[in-house]
Amino acid sequence: MGFSSRKSFKAGPFRVTASKSGLSYSAGMQGVRVTRRTDGRVQTTVSVPGTGLRHTTTTDGGPQPAAAGPTPAAAPSGRRRRPGAWYFLVVLLSAGVLSAVPFAHAAARLQRKSLLVRAGCYAAAVVAFGALSSLTPKDAKGQAVGAAGNLLSGLSFLLLIAVIATACYQLVPLRREVFGLAAGAARPDHPAAADPVVAARLAARARRDEARLLAQNDSVLARDLHIGRPDLAGDYDDGGLIDLNHAPARAIAEACSIEPALAERIVAARQELGSFSSLDEVFVFARVEDGTAALIREYAVLLPR
Repeated sequence: MGFSSRKSFKAGPFRVTASKSGLSYSAGMQGVRVTRRTDGRVQTTVSVPGTGLRHTTTTDGGPQPAAAGPTPAAAPSGRRRRPGAWYFLVVLLSAGVLSAVPFAHAAARLQRKSLLVRAGCYAAAVVAFGALSSLTPKDAKGQAVGAAGNLLSGLSFLLLIAVIATACYQLVPLRREVFGLAAGAARPDHPAAADPVVAARLAARARRDEARLLAQNDSVLARDLHIGRPDLAGDYDDGGLIDLNHAPARAIAEACSIEPALAERIVAARQELGSFSSLDEVFVFARVEDGTAALIREYAVLLPR
């Protein structure tokens, strides 16, 4: 048995977790939480309290831990391609004026009407910026004059900065989805996939990966589909995921094939923290052994509360 140790510290909005796999930490307040995982990924969740509106993104960090099963083929050496980088260039080089263009492109690629609505919102913001600029009193040199001019000029500047920052923030996960970057390299066929039992398990694993990606990009839709909630009736097949932030102890025990006592500890830790921002927090606060942690990680998902 290998040596392992975990410690966690909580101080107000800050949580720090030290484990054998590394150091993870999170910070946040109502409506915003940022978590840096031990694998280097940074997860950001922004919500509007009382509305149910949430947006979660996860950025890649350092090298990812090796996944179980065959290792994907190494990428060829040489200059690394960055498909979809033009999304950000369009926004930045146009100073936000063309922010609607990447979202319109994504809407066409993904056939998603909500993205067209988002593109329309950015176009409307640019029109509002133009209206504010035209209403701003200016002198012969084009400089804002008077109190009204300074106020309108300041509002125009803040609106433009907000458009650029928000567009770039939302384009991070969208670019990955459009250009097939979020799911990572495709796994090769499993050598035992000809066995129908193995094939069924691999298909369930693929469904879990797909459902996790959906939950990451649209937590509201994930709630509607009851992803990770086998205790609720639903038609969507999530491959057997369990939402550790919402599911009851009995459902957690059955989904992860763990002892009911451990499932109860997970629920108790959840009630103490309010919600889990990473699986490392689950393992530390619920005192989960390493072997069991690997099993839970296979089936767990964390939807924001």
